[in-house]
Amino acid sequence: MRIFYIRSASILIYVVFTLQCLAQPSVSEVWVSESLLKKHVYTLASDSLQGRETGTIGQFRAAGYCLENFNKNHLQPIFQLDSVGGSFLQKYYFTPALVSFFGRMAVVAKRSELSNPPSAENSQVLFAHNVGGLLVGTDLKNEIIIISAHYDHLGKQGNLIYNGADDNASGTASVLAIAAAFDSLVQQGIKPRRSILFLLFSGEEGGLIGSQYFVAASPFPMSQILCNLNVDMVGRTDWKHRKKTNYCYLITGKSDTELKQTIEIANQQTVKLSIDYSYDSENDPSQFYYRSDHYNFAKKGIPIAFFMDGEHPDYHQPSDTADKINYNILQKRATLIFQSAWMMANPK
Repeated sequence: MRIFYIRSASILIYVVFTLQCLAQPSVSEVWVSESLLKKHVYTLASDSLQGRETGTIGQFRAAGYCLENFNKNHLQPIFQLDSVGGSFLQKYYFTPALVSFFGRMAVVAKRSELSNPPSAENSQVLFAHNVGGLLVGTDLKNEIIIISAHYDHLGKQGNLIYNGADDNASGTASVLAIAAAFDSLVQQGIKPRRSILFLLFSGEEGGLIGSQYFVAASPFPMSQILCNLNVDMVGRTDWKHRKKTNYCYLITGKSDTELKQTIEIANQQTVKLSIDYSYDSENDPSQFYYRSDHYNFAKKGIPIAFFMDGEHPDYHQPSDTADKINYNILQKRATLIFQSAWMMANPK
């Protein structure tokens, strides 16, 4: 009888634990902090970071700011530093390449290529970092949802600083503030079932090389990555929506139906933005599907969702500054991403 009782108690504990994991509380009233978003944007788009060009001191300082916030929000470092320690930073090497024209507005951009570490024969090799931190889930912790943005921009040209407030301090701020929102729940004992990887790439402006390197050298098998929610330019409005600013463009893969439906449900239950699918096509003339870091995940067959605000006259100009961000709409878009990630992380 005693042995049978112990086994029954163990089963009961397991059942109670499983039900607790499945019966997650509603977080539909949780919003990402507008004041925190504003703080992050003003910091990342400040002159002190000199435009955050990949491989420069400005990018290194921005990486330091991001990892400090990941550490503050109790995320786990995921990149191997040595045999016993981990790091929030993933180092990679690259070589600056030719200047080319990019995008509908014919903006000049530097192109880069991944490289091996520098040698005597190749002294042009530079290095940069991706920044990543993991919130470990509960019973489905081996399934990972990635929330990503690129934190690099165009740097300086002469005395002109390209601060990149919308592109992409807004997306980086969203990832940092969403991590803080998740951490606030964790501190109350509310954890997601699936793990959330908060990931910030450099090298996007030079040809998506930061995310290219991550996908090739991921600390996790690609089979564990459930989806990628990518955030690139979410703080402004384009000409089309100048009179009705309560919107967000959404681009997904052609077979990513479940992810798209989840985002639509999260939107209707919370922020109620107008979701615009105008660019949701691999054949879109503007080629947005191919122009941000989600594309490297899509090439691996991983479902993606790309959140953005479109283009505006300050795109890739020194005039893309923090004072021009619409922080109310940035908060709504960041909250939509948070709510979508929560729903994806807690399947019913």
